[in-house]
Amino acid sequence: MKTASGQPFVGTVLPARTSDVGSAVDGRLTELPIVDGQHVAENEPIAQLLRGLLEIERAGATAELDRRRQVLGELQAGSRPEEIEQARAAVAGFEARLSYAKDRLARLGRLAERGTSTADELNDAQTELRAVEAQLRGSRAALELVETGPRKEQIAQAAAAAAVQEAEVQRIDDQLAKHTIRAPFSGWVVERFTEKGQWVARGGLIARIAELDTLEIEAQVPESSLAALREGAHVRLEFDAAADQAWIGTVARVVPQADLLSRSFPVRIRLENRIVDGVPTIKGGMLARAWLPVGAAGEVTVVPKDALVLGGAKPLVFCIDPSSPTTGVVRPVEVALGAAVEGYVAVRGTLEPGALVVVRGNERLRPGMQVTFTPPTE
Repeated sequence: MKTASGQPFVGTVLPARTSDVGSAVDGRLTELPIVDGQHVAENEPIAQLLRGLLEIERAGATAELDRRRQVLGELQAGSRPEEIEQARAAVAGFEARLSYAKDRLARLGRLAERGTSTADELNDAQTELRAVEAQLRGSRAALELVETGPRKEQIAQAAAAAAVQEAEVQRIDDQLAKHTIRAPFSGWVVERFTEKGQWVARGGLIARIAELDTLEIEAQVPESSLAALREGAHVRLEFDAAADQAWIGTVARVVPQADLLSRSFPVRIRLENRIVDGVPTIKGGMLARAWLPVGAAGEVTVVPKDALVLGGAKPLVFCIDPSSPTTGVVRPVEVALGAAVEGYVAVRGTLEPGALVVVRGNERLRPGMQVTFTPPTE
């Protein structure tokens, strides 16, 4: 294969994201259930502030909201049949009293004409009649109000009062939510800044969380080597902490600002980490060597990255010397590694182009073992 030869550059492992999580409110820290190195899921609580007074305020605000909603519901439902019947009965009662008052006034008037009734009795009857007439008008007006139901303005005022109280409950809920500090994303706790029982001011730091499922390796590359780099290009990576594994990342971006002293540009390489038993294999701050395809183009021999056996004195691959179309004997071949090429790794050594190499189960092989294999497809 014709491709650019690789050159090694020293890089530093950086988390894909790092967040210094702080408190949005003042409060005393009552719970801090995290420790350094612990994995936390997105939105998982990592700290709790004292919230007793807020819970009392919420209970009172919720009760008041329930009362206002009941008032609104009563107005929206209109008058009950029992209330209308009661108002009609009051009108009927005053109508009966009015009829009686009229008859009494007429009777006293006839008696006054014969001289058997006094003027005071006649005046009292007239006053009583006017009073009953006024009461009847009032009861009829009350009946009309009951039959018509509440005014639109009353319903609107009750609805507004309920909405104001709902906003108050939401405000308290927002404050309660801020008293629980949660992880902004899934990651590992790399540092705590406080302890249980301490007072935390608004904006005070609780913990630092780093996302290590995905990593970025930053390597400084001279400006003379930038022309051959392209976003998405494959990069073979080496880590002293994981020398027995093959790592291939991709160029994520080239930062367009050089260091003014070295005239080198930061190149960010994206790499998917490997999590073993809940622990990231590659950790933040580790040293990395990135083989970037920035050399002169030439013919190279490549093998699938899964064919590499690392961890020994030198990298090697197991070749198959076939004795039949599906069987053969394996022998190790030491190789020197170069740059990554689209999921393959360039190798140098005595490996002949076209040789059969083992890509699965090679970590269990020993020199001279008899194997059965599936012939590769073109």
